[in-house]
Amino acid sequence: AQRYGCSALIIYSDPEDYAPSGTLVYPNGPSLPPYGLQRGSLLEPDGDPLTYLVPSLDGVFRESYSSVMASGGVPSIPVQPIGYGDAIYFMSQLDNISAPNSWTGALGMIYRIWQSDSNANQSFIQVNNYQEQRTIYDVIGTVYGQVEPDQMVILGNHRDAWVFGAVDPNSGTAVLQEMARAFGTLRTKGWRPGRSI
Repeated sequence: AQRYGCSALIIYSDPEDYAPSGTLVYPNGPSLPPYGLQRGSLLEPDGDPLTYLVPSLDGVFRESYSSVMASGGVPSIPVQPIGYGDAIYFMSQLDNISAPNSWTGALGMIYRIWQSDSNANQSFIQVNNYQEQRTIYDVIGTVYGQVEPDQMVILGNHRDAWVFGAVDPNSGTAVLQEMARAFGTLRTKGWRPGRSI
């Protein structure tokens, strides 16, 4: 979108992929409801784009955000996810050029990709974001092995930090917390694993 001169990008998860016909939507079922949206990132490189391929630690040289944006490392236009219930409104504003079949979904309308010159409908995105560098913390615990301490068994879950960080995947967090509690109880009784955990 950015490469082709768009001033912003609105994305949504189509019900064909996230709420297939015949499935119930949340809260009555597992599928994405019309007001639901996905969070995520459109960044292509792994890690911090300001310290590409280098850990983002204090003291590490960082490119400026503007230079990374100029080189295409981060988007220079705003990107806003919306629910498919709202997407119907925006998609209905388009009145020209039918979308390829592979782009059509289950909104129950003709998918179009262009707005004709005679169409006076306009949509605006108001951006109130700001860039801020924040420190994140990883909680790491180690129980050293008794037989092969150099051999590691690594346990973990949800290594990203979107919104609630490690609390986000509650089922994985619950399992790790319970394992940590059990290992702690065993350690008080003198137990050590064969390999380091």
